[in-house]
Amino acid sequence: MTLENMQQIGAQVQQHFAAQTYQQGLDYTTAALLDHPDDFPLINYWRACFAARMEQPALACQILETSLTAGTWYSDLIMRQSPSFAGLQGKDEFERVAAICAQMQAADPAAALPVLVVRPEAACAADGPGCPLAFFLHGNMDSVQANLPRWSPLALRGWLVGLPQSARAMWAGAYAWADYESAAEEVAGHFASVGRQYNVDPTQILLGGFSMGGEVALGLALSGQIPAQGFVLIGPGGPYMDDLDQWQPLLEQGRGRGLRGLILAGEADATIPLDNIRELVARLNQHGVSTELETIPGLAHEYPADFNDRLAYALKYIFG
Repeated sequence: MTLENMQQIGAQVQQHFAAQTYQQGLDYTTAALLDHPDDFPLINYWRACFAARMEQPALACQILETSLTAGTWYSDLIMRQSPSFAGLQGKDEFERVAAICAQMQAADPAAALPVLVVRPEAACAADGPGCPLAFFLHGNMDSVQANLPRWSPLALRGWLVGLPQSARAMWAGAYAWADYESAAEEVAGHFASVGRQYNVDPTQILLGGFSMGGEVALGLALSGQIPAQGFVLIGPGGPYMDDLDQWQPLLEQGRGRGLRGLILAGEADATIPLDNIRELVARLNQHGVSTELETIPGLAHEYPADFNDRLAYALKYIFG
């Protein structure tokens, strides 16, 4: 097969499910593994779903076990609520695989770490001087570990960096925010926890987010649920970005609070509606939320190569 990105593969997979061409879908995703070995947890999940839809439970469990062998577990949410697996529930082999998944997830240190914190050496203690705080939210099917290298350098510049991980696990290394409301409540709780453990400078709080995490971060900044002065978003996407009218109450809450922000969007990003991002930026500025948009040619749903420079610019733009 030609080398396709995961967005294109996902679209093809959905077409096979919709057309009930399960064998073709299984063949297609099996071939996709050759081009995308790093995405095997998701591709294997699709393969197992196709096998289950073909009423081949032994094959479905065999595929899931190859992920287990590679160290990837699937969450109870995946194993119990995936429609494709409905006919597998209660079958001995599937229950054995599900039990192993549960054991592996319980033993996974990443799954037990709700907030990853990086701080300057010997700084930000609760009884010491306050530190500026950057609080970053990962995207869906993402993890704090995958984003840590992008944000941890701020600690070398005196920033306390907090990266909360969603409690909604999909599989090893893949966590997701279900919706804005539940995510906002969860993240606000983590923010309060960090505030109890460390001394945060209340005049220097930055919210950051990638994809769905960007949508949640912006909502938290506008609502004041987290008292940030600014935000940096990379490819924000989600239900609110698809229906901009949902932002209106939050935009009204953000008016007059002096918020400033930077949004980075890739012109080659097929996962987000770029026109909607442009319209949102216009609405933010109309409501007194000074926001700059940088559209980056050739960039897909990812960080730009010069993210460190763009982040440095954002800090000057927001905090002066």
